[in-house]
Amino acid sequence: MSFFGFSSKKEVEEKERLAREAEKRAVLQGQQTNLSNLAKGSQVKIVVEFFDVFDPRFQNFAVPVAVHGMLVYAVDDIARFNSINKTQNINDGVFQQKLKGQVTKYIKSVVSNAPAENHIPVLQLERKILEISELVQQKVTPKIESVFGVNVRSIDITDIIVKKDSTGYRELKAVTTELEKDSVSRKHEMSLGGQEEMQRMQLEHQRETMRMQREELQRASRLQTETNFLGAHQADLNASVQMAQVQTQGGVFSPQMPQTPPMPGMGGVPPMPGSVPQVSYMVGINGQQMGPYNWTQLQQLVQQGQLTHQTYVWKQGMPQWQFAGEIMELTPLFQTVAPQMPPMPSV
Repeated sequence: MSFFGFSSKKEVEEKERLAREAEKRAVLQGQQTNLSNLAKGSQVKIVVEFFDVFDPRFQNFAVPVAVHGMLVYAVDDIARFNSINKTQNINDGVFQQKLKGQVTKYIKSVVSNAPAENHIPVLQLERKILEISELVQQKVTPKIESVFGVNVRSIDITDIIVKKDSTGYRELKAVTTELEKDSVSRKHEMSLGGQEEMQRMQLEHQRETMRMQREELQRASRLQTETNFLGAHQADLNASVQMAQVQTQGGVFSPQMPQTPPMPGMGGVPPMPGSVPQVSYMVGINGQQMGPYNWTQLQQLVQQGQLTHQTYVWKQGMPQWQFAGEIMELTPLFQTVAPQMPPMPSV
């Protein structure tokens, strides 16, 4: 309570408190007004000074790398922005400095890990600006938006500078150049080795083909020789038999007229005595298809026990394999076999 126009101590303190609060509100309102202009979008130039990047294959060589870029951001949600940054007494300049520092740290992390995580050689970083820019956009954008409450429009890497006069760069360049030479040499050797192996395989294939052809020719030649020999031998036998008949009968020898071959199939007229049927049969011996055999050869097979009534035979014109005993024209083969001699009479 005041007397004669003088304020009490309590009133003075209250006025001072109200004045301080008004001043704070004015400052805060000024900050919010300035930062609210960010909704229109702001650009921040990013300059990351030289820092060491290592190739994962050669950890002893540190190569200095610098990165330049541009960050474009805006404040789309003023309430969220003020909520995140309300405890910080900042203005536009201070805010952007803090933003630059954080973005710089994130970009250094992405570029440092790119050789190991994304298989980008350190010496090729300058030529991989697009790849690095995409990595920065993917990994840095969500972190900046979460920490500062802004909306990142873009983060573009405009330049990557590798310090080529550094010791680490020269040493890494020398080592990788030597490795590339060794790799090219090994590829050339492998290529030559592959060609030699291919040539060896082709030569081996040619040798095997020639061997098979040679064996096939030898088999055909043996079969032809055997056929010619058997034909000549049968002709000699026939001539001897006819000569003996003439001498026995006291007649005159005359060659026999050729016999008409029987009709193919199961039936047919049996051959006349003394004639040699003209046949050509395939015979199943021990589960294998053998032949073709003529009449003389079939007789030999009968004598050897390889051709019986239950042996499968086939010739051209037959629908399927049949037992030899079922074919009429082969019946004389089994009739000419001499019966078993009776035992000697007891005395």
